[in-house]
Amino acid sequence: MRVLMRLALRMGLLVWLAALAACATTRLIDSEVRSFRSASASADVAASSYQFERLPSQQADAAAQTQREQWAQPVLQRVGLTLASQAPRYTVQMGVASEQVQRNESIFRRRWGGFAGGPLWGAPPFLFPLEPLLYRFQVQVLVRDALSREVVYEASAQHTGPWNDQAEILPAVLLAAMRDFPQGASGPSSVKVEIGPGGMELRP
Repeated sequence: MRVLMRLALRMGLLVWLAALAACATTRLIDSEVRSFRSASASADVAASSYQFERLPSQQADAAAQTQREQWAQPVLQRVGLTLASQAPRYTVQMGVASEQVQRNESIFRRRWGGFAGGPLWGAPPFLFPLEPLLYRFQVQVLVRDALSREVVYEASAQHTGPWNDQAEILPAVLLAAMRDFPQGASGPSSVKVEIGPGGMELRP
């Protein structure tokens, strides 16, 4: 019995490592997105200048926020917003959160139950999480008119996956949030961004 359990554990681990290796060069980041545009906002929001706006909590952790804004600049440039040193037309407030997601059960727990059956269902003598750890990333964006302070675009995006490299994942989630800028969307949508050797690309 112990030999079979060890064999199953090793085979499962090899399958997981092979899957990660296959995805090492190209990854698909799928995010759940909601975006809105103010009904009174001007139609020429895009192709304008902006400056970042920080909440007091973000000012308290200036180094981390500066890093996030550096990651965000190419994404905002991509949708037509150019960082300005003074007199911007818009301000961009960006909130970011990430956390490790607790899994309810592991693959090994499910397989143990199916293999052993009976009273040992769901209670093997040891557990090894064959699935990679999951991480949730959330991005919120507010684009405001710098003079009137009116919010012209609002968006939020959330992605849950096995990767925790913020420098790659956060820009992809932000790109998903800004996909419908400046028009906004009629309802929730799932947006896919492929990360590959050539950079990020939106996918159908």
